[in-house]
Amino acid sequence: MYNKGLFAAWVPKPLMLLLIFIFLIPVLSINSVYSNSITDISGALATYTEYMAMASNATTIGMGVAIIFSLRVKMRFRSKEIIVFCSIVLALLSYCIGTTDNPLVVIIAGFFIGFFKTFPFIELLLVMMVILTPTGDRGKFYAMFYPLSICLSQLSAYLMADVVFDGSWQAPYFLMSAVMLVIAALSLIFQHNQRFSFRMPLSQIDWLSLGLLAIAALSLDFALTFMKQQGWFNSPYIIVSILLCLLLIAIVIYRQKGAKRKLVKFELFTARVNIWYSILLLLLMGIYLATSTLLSQYTVGALGYNNLLNSELNLWMIPGIILAGIYGYISFKHKWLLKYFIASGFLVFFIHSLMMYLLIQPQMNMEYLYFPMFLKGLGMGILYIGIWFYAGSGLNMDELLGIVGVLIIVRTFVATALGAAILNWASYQGQWQSLYDSALYMDIGDFSNGIAMYPASQLNAMLAALKIVFGVLCWISIPVLLLVLLHHFGRFNQRRLVLFRKIVRGNKVRGYYFSRR
Repeated sequence: MYNKGLFAAWVPKPLMLLLIFIFLIPVLSINSVYSNSITDISGALATYTEYMAMASNATTIGMGVAIIFSLRVKMRFRSKEIIVFCSIVLALLSYCIGTTDNPLVVIIAGFFIGFFKTFPFIELLLVMMVILTPTGDRGKFYAMFYPLSICLSQLSAYLMADVVFDGSWQAPYFLMSAVMLVIAALSLIFQHNQRFSFRMPLSQIDWLSLGLLAIAALSLDFALTFMKQQGWFNSPYIIVSILLCLLLIAIVIYRQKGAKRKLVKFELFTARVNIWYSILLLLLMGIYLATSTLLSQYTVGALGYNNLLNSELNLWMIPGIILAGIYGYISFKHKWLLKYFIASGFLVFFIHSLMMYLLIQPQMNMEYLYFPMFLKGLGMGILYIGIWFYAGSGLNMDELLGIVGVLIIVRTFVATALGAAILNWASYQGQWQSLYDSALYMDIGDFSNGIAMYPASQLNAMLAALKIVFGVLCWISIPVLLLVLLHHFGRFNQRRLVLFRKIVRGNKVRGYYFSRR
């Protein structure tokens, strides 16, 4: 009989629970580029920060591609074999990044880090589902698991920034390499050797479609990441990469349409309202999450913070994320309307944007940014839980894995990268316009040392542009909230439509009610 847990029968249950967290934290934490240390790594390698951002996105792409066929891998190998092999590979990849001086190696290794971390993560995720929600309630599970995983990611990012600040940019990679080897050793000691009663062959996987999907996503990664550095659409590289992405996706869709065993059922993206609508919501959420780039411009360019202080500031998102989990758990327990739950997340982002618009100034204490970061964590937690729950509604396990692989790429890579590209473009245009307006007044003046005014003018232009962008985000929140509130989220009220038609046609509505009595 197959042991559904990860560990041997002789391991005490308290030790099992401890080992699960010991395994889960490094698997969630290991990455190709640690977000709060991008400038340190790019500076040490003497390259553009865009290479590091592309490597970070490549990790997400690797995870999305791996999730598509992760169930087949689980049913082909033992849990011990998966965790031991992937931990060793991840240790080697992390060591490879720590010893290289080529940014392309970081990008390639980043893709495979995301690819190989997915399989042990799935093993741990299935166990966590049983522990957190024995009844299988997806809403309650998301309300507990997402805050846990996001908080662990934020804590690990701060710890890695602290390690870099006290040591070198290579220290986190050597540390994670050693930790993953420890995980492999613990797996050999404590895990059982049992497997499923049957093996699912890997030969039936459409490897060509997986490869084309990965190349398409990496092409889009290059376009969105290097768009500003390459001069937007003036660069032929950007245009070619976008066209290549679209072409390869079209080929994958065509191949999957006639495939006997489909990896991703692309027809669900148009047939199921919840899927394409969730993608739209994820893209809108990505715009608000991409304000991290604007905050970095402000804290580093105007306030003079370093990466460690920025990491410390990001820790204030953790209380908001925890509160989002509590709010989500109560909401799903009492079966509140999902519409208002998701709308509250965008409302919190509106308040965050409004506070940033009011707070931005040349000099400010760090403490004033604590509450906006709390609100950002609260909004992010609410939308992660709510949108992900809606996206998976009505899907079975076979359909869910393929769709989830694509949605993870959209949520963590496409949404944030596209949002960052849009906000960077808006900030760039705003700075140019502000400098142009200032130059009009300077031309009519008489200054003895005009060059000395340039730093102050540049700072004022940046602050003015950031205020403009956050102000526009506040106005965008209004149509976004209307878009959410007018959607039915799977609970369409036919009575309200009939009542609305009668009112428009001038018919009597006496005796009609919005809902059943």
